Amino acid sequence: MVNGVRSYYFSRYGLAETLVTQFGARTVEDAEAAIQNRVLEEALEARARQLMGEVRVHFPDPEYPPNSKVEGTLVQDLNGAKGKQVGANGYFVRPHVLLGDGQLNGKNGFINKPLSGRKGDKIRQKQYPPSTKLSVGKATADNVKKTRLFALACTVTTLTPLKAARRTGDSDRGAVIPDLPLPELLSYLDLYLDLQPSLPGPTQATTNDDGKPFLLQNEGTFPDPPPGWTFGTLGVVAGIGSWARKNGFFDDAKPVLEALANRRVYIIDTSGTNRSETAGSHVATLAREGILRPALENAWKIQTNANEEDVQRVLRRWLLRFNPAYFRDFLSLRATYPRSFSPLFDAYFMPDYDPSLVSSARAAAQHINTQAYHAADGTGDTRRQNKQTILSSLESTLYDCGNGPELIARISVQVGRLTGADFPPDAQEFFDRTTAGKLTLEEARNLLVAYMRLRGAASDDETTESEPQTSSGGASPEQGKSEPVAEAADAESSDASSGEGSGSPTDLDDAISDLP
Repeated sequence: MVNGVRSYYFSRYGLAETLVTQFGARTVEDAEAAIQNRVLEEALEARARQLMGEVRVHFPDPEYPPNSKVEGTLVQDLNGAKGKQVGANGYFVRPHVLLGDGQLNGKNGFINKPLSGRKGDKIRQKQYPPSTKLSVGKATADNVKKTRLFALACTVTTLTPLKAARRTGDSDRGAVIPDLPLPELLSYLDLYLDLQPSLPGPTQATTNDDGKPFLLQNEGTFPDPPPGWTFGTLGVVAGIGSWARKNGFFDDAKPVLEALANRRVYIIDTSGTNRSETAGSHVATLAREGILRPALENAWKIQTNANEEDVQRVLRRWLLRFNPAYFRDFLSLRATYPRSFSPLFDAYFMPDYDPSLVSSARAAAQHINTQAYHAADGTGDTRRQNKQTILSSLESTLYDCGNGPELIARISVQVGRLTGADFPPDAQEFFDRTTAGKLTLEEARNLLVAYMRLRGAASDDETTESEPQTSSGGASPEQGKSEPVAEAADAESSDASSGEGSGSPTDLDDAISDLP
């Protein structure tokens, strides 16, 4: 019976959670000994019943001051009657609970019938917590029968707060369930116990303008959660990696983050929009080096005419795979990137090129960016728009070239015509390698396009753009003052559109506190 539980990622997660919390298992040997224990099913049931006290938070006052901090209480006596323990009465479901509000209440809801089936019986999948109705190789839930042990393990997964989860809509919640072998799951859950003190308390909330409580953990039940669109491998690895760097846990966290980055994870949502994804070890490296989270946090500052969802989609896909095809898709946005993307581009290019070449390409590209600003007419938004027009024209020139020497010749002439300023000496290595054919046309073009679309060296929350670079990466100071920046008009995080609250994103000075 246990083999069936271990073979399915959703039930395996609940099994591992129970082994860690009920038996104190931290090693494979401890886990195997507990699995052989005849009270395993009783332990799973006890854990599931215990977790039912973690489902809801109650805020008893009928009215709260707007925009204030409030504290609720965990609901130990759940009531599944319709219209009773609902938001209008101050009851809120915690974000880790993978059951829709309508699936909790009602005569046949989970609260009234939480643990169906008698010991030893096989039960139909429709009796499981609904979020476990995933791919089981059958046409309908009625066709699938599993053991009660299996259903209990799935119930633990559905209810445990020891998983990366967040609120994904007004009444929906999502969680990341990694498809890890049992030994790696034990390490993951052990780390998850360590990070619990860094999270907001489960009953802590802030109120909106109308005084309605909003649980702080709705933003994420893992540390330093980036914006909601990153939820999955990227967001969880970035958040846990940031926490590990700050708190000296990186030696413990490194194998866990590597496992998360290299194995399939499932993103399960009560809305039914479930998906799976895989990434690569580069994601853990980006988190370890403090590059990933600042880039995710500041992605809202990408300026482009493309739809926001398209920007997020192509960025997420490139970051997950980090390959040339998805990088080309990302560059096709013709966007301006926040400065926190500079180390991200470095991390992408450095494995394939000498650092000196990347630095040289960056110097050439940032010179192009700076001269485009100085050549743009007007002031304020008009000047910035004219600068973007110039950059787009230069970018089109790059794509029109047939070889490396032509690319260097044409871009040198056209940029020189803008202000008369020469390219800095640091750009010479990039020029030489491109004209000598040591870089392909596509390689040279990608290097230029990526770095020429970066804002200047000033931090993203400051009011300058295209600030001339030092000798390690761009134009000399005497070539002109930097451009004032008007950030995107909507300074709210991407979560705002999902009804999860709003607010200005974290300033880059805070976001880059992880950087070496």
